[in-house]
Amino acid sequence: MRLKEIIINFLISFISIFLGMLCTFAGQGMIDRAADKKEVRSALALVRSELVTNKSDISTMSDYLRQERRAAEYFLENRTKLASCPQDSINFHSGVIFADASITLSQDALELLKMSSLFQKIGDNDTAMKIIRAYDTCSSAAASLNRRIESRNAMFEASVNEQTARKLASTGSIDIKEFIKTNYGLYAIRWLSQQPGPEYYADVSDLDEAIAAIDSYLQGRRIKTRK
Repeated sequence: MRLKEIIINFLISFISIFLGMLCTFAGQGMIDRAADKKEVRSALALVRSELVTNKSDISTMSDYLRQERRAAEYFLENRTKLASCPQDSINFHSGVIFADASITLSQDALELLKMSSLFQKIGDNDTAMKIIRAYDTCSSAAASLNRRIESRNAMFEASVNEQTARKLASTGSIDIKEFIKTNYGLYAIRWLSQQPGPEYYADVSDLDEAIAAIDSYLQGRRIKTRK
């Protein structure tokens, strides 16, 4: 075999091997990217579900605070004639005012996204920032709502004097009719009636934007960024 043929055969073999390796790496790269994309989409679906749940929990707590303020207004408006008010109404509004309440918002999906290094693979900085901002809002909203409830509880603790304590011991619950007759009790109910609405404590617009951004990402399209 002549030298020229040997060189040609060598080059053909080399090129074939090189192209085979190139195709293998390219194919593996496509497989890896497809797997990463699938994992990112699954993780974002979990994040979306968690944000929807958190938003629902904030809404539930906000509804409770609205009911609490309406209950306080009810007792203030009727405090001179509570004896003639329907007992069902008194029980309902009293139950709202003296109810135990707290809120805890989950961040498990976000932590999973961070720990799995999938955050860097989202490839959409705008969506990533909206998710971070939404969870920051969740944290601040939960803290604000819980502080609001803690302030109310502290107000009630300061309002319980010997008279209301005897009622508590004898009936198992504070009698709102007796409670509001005391100076501290009346002050506590007035304080509740003057509290700002839950919108002051919990604005969920950041959660709405993050959910919309995730929906857009999962559907393969982009939405305009808020200016």
